Amino acid sequence: MKKPRPYNKLEGIAAAPGVAIGRAFIHNEEVPEIPKRKIAADQVEGEAERFLNTLHQVGEEIRRTQRLVEMEHGAELAMIFEAQLFMLEDPEIKKQTLTLIRERQCTADRAFSVTLRQARKMFEQIENEYLRMRISDVMDIEQQVLIRLAGGELRALCALRANTVVVAHDLLPSEAVELGQRRVKGLVIDGGGANSHASIIARSLGLPTVVGTQSASHQITSGDMVVVDGEEGVVHVNPTAPILRSYRGQVQRQRQRQLDLNARRDLPARTRDDCEIALLANIDVPEEVQAALDHGARGVGMYRTELLYLGYRLPSEEEQVAVYRRIVEALAPHPVVIRTFDLGGDKLSHVLESAPEANPFLGWRGIRICLDVPSLFKAQLRAVLRAGVKGRAQLLLPMVSSLEEVRRARQVLAEVEEELRQEGVPFAQTCELGVMVEVPSVALQADAFAAEVDFLSLGTNDLTQYTLAVDRGTPTVAELYDSFHPAVLRLVAMTVESGRRHGVPVSICGELAGDPLAVPLLVGLGLESLSLSPGLIPEVKEVVRAICLSEARELAAACLTLKTGAEVRQRLEEAAFNLAK
Repeated sequence: MKKPRPYNKLEGIAAAPGVAIGRAFIHNEEVPEIPKRKIAADQVEGEAERFLNTLHQVGEEIRRTQRLVEMEHGAELAMIFEAQLFMLEDPEIKKQTLTLIRERQCTADRAFSVTLRQARKMFEQIENEYLRMRISDVMDIEQQVLIRLAGGELRALCALRANTVVVAHDLLPSEAVELGQRRVKGLVIDGGGANSHASIIARSLGLPTVVGTQSASHQITSGDMVVVDGEEGVVHVNPTAPILRSYRGQVQRQRQRQLDLNARRDLPARTRDDCEIALLANIDVPEEVQAALDHGARGVGMYRTELLYLGYRLPSEEEQVAVYRRIVEALAPHPVVIRTFDLGGDKLSHVLESAPEANPFLGWRGIRICLDVPSLFKAQLRAVLRAGVKGRAQLLLPMVSSLEEVRRARQVLAEVEEELRQEGVPFAQTCELGVMVEVPSVALQADAFAAEVDFLSLGTNDLTQYTLAVDRGTPTVAELYDSFHPAVLRLVAMTVESGRRHGVPVSICGELAGDPLAVPLLVGLGLESLSLSPGLIPEVKEVVRAICLSEARELAAACLTLKTGAEVRQRLEEAAFNLAK
């Protein structure tokens, strides 16, 4: 009789919520060997033609996958493959690869691998986690092209059976889509992050997922019983009977909870004493729009546009118009707040000249680049204004620290409007302009800013980081990062009060908006618009509907008198306990 394998608990990053129970399937990547030999001079053009034909074949395969995804899961999720097609068809990739084939007499396999290696390095050096995760698109393209150059096909996932948990070192977007076809229960990945394309697809497919486990694919064996806890970011391998029993009960409660939330999806986010709170979505890519609508969002409170600027060339005005228009149309008549690109010069060094910086987070980035390179800024402004005719587009400026920056931005916006008018190009005649309150100087001068902008948006992630001088990405000081710190809360309160005095709307788009514990505090401080990840909207709506505005105000006033973040958290936990009674 086979001896049962021992229980093991692995920790990672919660990437897609929920609990999954099933037998493990270890997915091993198929990486073809890349020949290092040189080809003969008379083989060069034949090799170049083989490369171009393969690119065409892979492009057709990606389009087939995209059409399949669109039919089964909607156009928004299918858009995730636009980035791959954009990269595959990029003339610079073709040029670099063909140059290596013709000038160095490399095989197509070797030349393409070298070219894509340079792209991987660029993405690996990006600090922003979401954007760094775009490396999966590079890997997906590379693997598909190399396998087809070697005369093979991807077949590993064809062996999947129903009711399994896929465990992989990494999973490419094209492979992640296939999971939805095969009744997979959950997903565990060694690498990646919560914002990788595999994670985004997993959330869209409703697959509980844990990533960043480092070595799950080596510690788990095919056939092991696995519990994936996508809420806590842990994986139980060969769990004991009590653990398994507990999670099976959790799965049942999870199903019932989802049914209850779905039944109340269309109810207004209104407090018990009839104060309506606008719940909007933060999105990074167009495919998240459908999730936002499905979860009851009343618009987009922040669309981060950075991904558009990380290809091998800058996005054209027309390409931007197409993306923005798709989002604005889908959400009309609700607002779509489009944040101008928030990148540092180091991320744009492939298209802009920028000197190395010791601290890019406090350097040449965001609005500073926009104002120094007006042609770049104008192209984005023109695209937003043009897309605005299809709905209600608003502009949000990041990394603002002085009023002069807002005034200069308004001047550029006026110039763009006049240019479009002279050209006879239709554009939104009224486009509201807002500022991210993420630098303490803006919060401290909120009165002055509120007098000159149309709305204010609190970015509590960076506001906390800059106020407390803490980089939450540094493990040794991460515990000092606390958005409940009284200093942060007072800056939030000051901003809200300034907005009230000037009749200017104030929203919050930082992670704090999606924390159910923080919601009564935020509402009590006077915030009437919260923007958060789409999947968090139903839970936050439940909290809003359970609280009373007058009680929330008392709670907020009490929290503002406390001395530490720990005291604030304890007070909020007590309030949440009383609310649940």
